[in-house]
Amino acid sequence: MALTLSIITPTYNQEKYIEETIKSILSQEGNFYIDYIIINDGSTDNTISIIEKYDKLLKEKKWPIKCNGISYRYKTRKNGGQTSAINEGLKMAKGYAATWMNSDDYYLPGAFEAVAKEFEKNPDIDFIYTDFMRVYENKNKSTIYPRPNPNETLETLKTRGNSFAVNFFTMRIVKEIGYLDESLQYCMDLDMWFRIFQKAKTKYLPETIAAFRIWSNSKTTTGKSKFEKERELIRKRYGANIMPPHKIHKFRKKLSPMLNIIQNKTPRLYEVFKNIFYKIIDLFKY
Repeated sequence: MALTLSIITPTYNQEKYIEETIKSILSQEGNFYIDYIIINDGSTDNTISIIEKYDKLLKEKKWPIKCNGISYRYKTRKNGGQTSAINEGLKMAKGYAATWMNSDDYYLPGAFEAVAKEFEKNPDIDFIYTDFMRVYENKNKSTIYPRPNPNETLETLKTRGNSFAVNFFTMRIVKEIGYLDESLQYCMDLDMWFRIFQKAKTKYLPETIAAFRIWSNSKTTTGKSKFEKERELIRKRYGANIMPPHKIHKFRKKLSPMLNIIQNKTPRLYEVFKNIFYKIIDLFKY
């Protein structure tokens, strides 16, 4: 039986990019159903007109459906923030697995087919994370580096703080761990990943399935200090490393020339140094 994938798009004044987001979801091909939910969080621009355009196209059967079927739903509400908008969408979700896709990002062709197949092959998996691309404003696309660790665990999450920007999780795990923490507006996803990794079996899918946009007015660009404040709160909440992951990576990068020589000449010695490095880092946790 084909799986249903629920995708939630929270949006606020994203007329510039949301059409690309919507089209990337509705254009997915394969043996699955799409349950697409858009929460219009009080937009005052042309966002709602774009959302209604695709509702009309689907109702009039003028949009070519290339999967088993599409449920397209949207809700307009007063502005309440991204986290509560996602939670509202998750509470409406009907799929086996779900995720959210922000309205300035988009999926690549074949994304849902790859994810659906992975869940079908691994019914005990509750969380799948993948590679993605960064798209820079007025620049070319490039794959993000470093790629996710294929063997992430709760302990490596505490050390590296991976945010798993592109992922799908089962609705059964959501029922077990609960929804997003609405006291958080920047790192609510990271908080959820900690809770998932405490309970669930996870899997890395080595495919680039989506594009994450970096532009002048995105939360990633404008809210760096707020992101770090919430990351520290979460590190304390789950007993993660005192040193922020980006500082760990920066320190490791300074050692890269020496480490690269050791890795090329004596790979086993490199692994020893690597293990010692992270063991020392792991001594300093909240």
